[in-house]
Amino acid sequence: MAFEAVGIESLLAVSAFVAVVAFFYSNLGLGGGQLYVPIMVLFFVDLDMKEIVPLSLCFAFVTMFASAYNHRRKGLVDVRLGANLAAGGLVGAFFGVMFTSTVDGYIIKIAFAALLLIVATKMMHDMHRGSKEPSDATISVGTKRKLMGLGVSVLTGFLVGSFGIGGGVVSVPLIIYVFRVETRRAIGTSAMVGAVLTPAAFAGYAFQEGVAIHYDIALALTPLVLLFGLIGSAWGLQKLKTRLVRTIFTGGLYLAASGMIYSLMSRR
Repeated sequence: MAFEAVGIESLLAVSAFVAVVAFFYSNLGLGGGQLYVPIMVLFFVDLDMKEIVPLSLCFAFVTMFASAYNHRRKGLVDVRLGANLAAGGLVGAFFGVMFTSTVDGYIIKIAFAALLLIVATKMMHDMHRGSKEPSDATISVGTKRKLMGLGVSVLTGFLVGSFGIGGGVVSVPLIIYVFRVETRRAIGTSAMVGAVLTPAAFAGYAFQEGVAIHYDIALALTPLVLLFGLIGSAWGLQKLKTRLVRTIFTGGLYLAASGMIYSLMSRR
């Protein structure tokens, strides 16, 4: 049993942290893997990345499902755009699973931390410049934008499969900057994409030889994550202003990168 491997105290600590992450990240179009992975790396010291990533995918799925559900109720999900991005992402998810199954976990952590820092810095730069929020009006999407969207959706799927995240670190900025969708709708659409890609990536791990899936931990913590994701996204849609959401989004990326860098420095 994985409970014996991780210890009850570590399990309780992770339970508390992932509940908080689900509450806030369900407002950001993120699955929370940016923090779920570092949290489990820090507390589940006897599990390697190939065991942690499938667990993170379980948590990311229910976080994004909860987010997509509440955003859809408010009319803040572009279903057509989300379906197109998810289709491209499924291809990337397949290769992401292959990547994590064959590459050293230390390299995965370095790549993950670098990605978080790049995206967070881009978001921070735009807020500092005072970039205007895209309007909610429908715009024409030319061939160039479609190709960019396809390429980044494949990258999103790759990140979902390789790092156990919901892919929002890429899909939210993609939807905002490439398709010029306002932040709240971008978040809801990203959540829909992640809710499609995360179970596909999880299935890829489940059918991989030599990959241990700790179903006992997943069954114990996933309902908790779902509950707090539903509560958090419903609360955030009523209480949080758009600029604050973007600020939290950026801060969460820097926090996750810091946690991953700490784990890299403390042990390999």
